[in-house]
Amino acid sequence: MSRPNLFRRIAAAVKKFGFKQWFLLILNAALILGSLACALGLRSVSGTLSTLTAAKRFQGEGETRFAQLACYLPVGDGKTEEDIRSFRQSLESKLVEQSLEAPEGGRLYLDAYYGMESVTISSDNGSNSTVKAVGAGGDFFYFHPLHLRSGSYIKGDDLMDDLVLLDEELAWKLFGGTELAGLTVYINSVPFVVSGVVAREADFATEKAYTGDGGLYMSFSAMSRLIEEASITGYEIVMPNPISGYAKSLLSEVFPIGTGDIVENSGRYGLLRLWDVIRTFGQRSMRTNGVIYPYWENAGRLTEDYAALLLLLAVLLALYPLLAALVLVIRDIRRAYRFAKIRIPEKVDAAVEKRREERLEKAFEKKEEEGKPDGGSEPS
Repeated sequence: MSRPNLFRRIAAAVKKFGFKQWFLLILNAALILGSLACALGLRSVSGTLSTLTAAKRFQGEGETRFAQLACYLPVGDGKTEEDIRSFRQSLESKLVEQSLEAPEGGRLYLDAYYGMESVTISSDNGSNSTVKAVGAGGDFFYFHPLHLRSGSYIKGDDLMDDLVLLDEELAWKLFGGTELAGLTVYINSVPFVVSGVVAREADFATEKAYTGDGGLYMSFSAMSRLIEEASITGYEIVMPNPISGYAKSLLSEVFPIGTGDIVENSGRYGLLRLWDVIRTFGQRSMRTNGVIYPYWENAGRLTEDYAALLLLLAVLLALYPLLAALVLVIRDIRRAYRFAKIRIPEKVDAAVEKRREERLEKAFEKKEEEGKPDGGSEPS
């Protein structure tokens, strides 16, 4: 059937629609559009947090697959920097055993660690505040690429560990501005030099998850000097993941976390993960293992909740149109079956009868021809 004829037949069928048909058509169209809107919302939510993109950025154009994982340790069961060094040695040995080696001039994995403590910070102008400090080590700001307002990040390999990075809220509170690189602040009465000022993430999830009144970042070694009981409560890593689940399994083996949590951030919005969020939706709010999540993990869990709800809505909204389409398909199949069962045999019988009549007619004509006398003169 040509396309113009098909369109004419569809137009003719639409003209015959009654109220019920129009209602169902509009309802299904609205449900499909709603489902598509939820799917687009899911895609948007899954790309909200820059803290979950480290594996993708680290992989670049390479063929090796990487996974980004985070370990959250329970209160009172933190690690030391010596524990981190020991873990790195164990991890590198395991990777070599699996014939996974870093490319020439490159790195096979990237990691960071941190602890959090409350500190008192003041400036020479008399302003002071009690805030949450993050004591960071490794490539912390690769995992948390906060936007620099001024100055520079602090790094795990800095020769001096007396540098501190203020967030924008604290910078305004202490100095009334953000161009502060080189100025001195006092943390628990110990002088530190301001390395720079950062702005926190501006996404909706972080704004809900971060409830502090400003904060700062310093090296973990400096924090452990200031606060003797400071410990590492979080560890993050990007590492090879040649097959699904390999990285998480290896990390669980060589990095003991007790009752803590290991979260695979690179697969956070997969269908199976979101289904698990839906299945345990009520239980997710209960924390019984002593882990206190940092604000970025709370933001990640919030986006997971949104993504799971959007996925559920997308499926539910698409369910009725899919069932309606299935009913139509089944109806057409039944019609085709009835046609094949009744009409086709009728047509076959008619064709057979016609063929039989044609044979009889030909046989009759042949018999008539054979009964005629041969050509010649009639008898006198």
